[in-house]
Amino acid sequence: MTTPAGNLGYVVYRKHIPEEIVPGKRLGRHIKRDSRSLRYAYRSTMPAEAAKDVLWQRHIPILDQGDVGSCTGNEEVGCLGTGPLWDSLPGNVRITLNEHLALSIYSDAEMIDGDGPYPPNDNGSTGTSVAQVALNRGLISGYTHAASVSEMVDALQHGSVGVGGNWYDSMDHPDSNGFVSISPNAYVRGGHEFEVRGVRVADKLFFADNSWGTVYASSGSFTFSFDTMDRLFSEQGDCTVCVPLSQPAPVPTPNPTDPDHILWFGGGDSWEYGGASEWVQHHHTGANHALQKDLLTWAHAKGLT
Repeated sequence: MTTPAGNLGYVVYRKHIPEEIVPGKRLGRHIKRDSRSLRYAYRSTMPAEAAKDVLWQRHIPILDQGDVGSCTGNEEVGCLGTGPLWDSLPGNVRITLNEHLALSIYSDAEMIDGDGPYPPNDNGSTGTSVAQVALNRGLISGYTHAASVSEMVDALQHGSVGVGGNWYDSMDHPDSNGFVSISPNAYVRGGHEFEVRGVRVADKLFFADNSWGTVYASSGSFTFSFDTMDRLFSEQGDCTVCVPLSQPAPVPTPNPTDPDHILWFGGGDSWEYGGASEWVQHHHTGANHALQKDLLTWAHAKGLT
């Protein structure tokens, strides 16, 4: 569903990802693209070759969403309980970082999406919505969006991130080392959200925490490859980078023209289905008008118009 915003000059695109339910391995992530998010694109701070291996300390246990599609809320609480985000929170907030808070954040995110609250509704949500809930509650100073593996690696130099994307049935079954991959015959079982808190650059591996308790993978944590993440990005995956309270809120970019972020909104194979082709048909003003021209130029060069 794409919702034009009249004279405000922006559009919100949502796509529901159907879930094949597996008990104990619930999903619940959907796609949300808000053209205003392009002004809050993550900007790399260092050359790619300067990136180092990092694994941020998580100060709270692995959570378990059980039979609820609350992976987005669990991911957000996981990030809040890790590294700089944790360091910036007062003690009275730290002690609340548990499954109860994850469900509460999930419920508020469903309300933002227009199909909550939980309970009784359990319709899934998005990484953008749970980050907005954290911002509304004064738990972070803001958030940005990484749109490529290189940006995600850069962001991990400064803290953990939340990742959402298609979840394939083969990902339900990590190998003996906790490595998750997409097998050749795998199919999309739904959409999932999880915390990524580390990277090993030379091996092109990410380190992540799931929200299915400690029985999954390696005590609830798993690894996956840069190639897998690149594929998830190409399938409208996303990476949300929350900013700690100890840092200034991100400043919006006046003219978001970075091709990676144009693709993030909807490009390539998802030009028709990612919302971009419809978005450019509406009236836009200011920075969004500039983005509209860039999108049309890019689409024409790609042979999409």
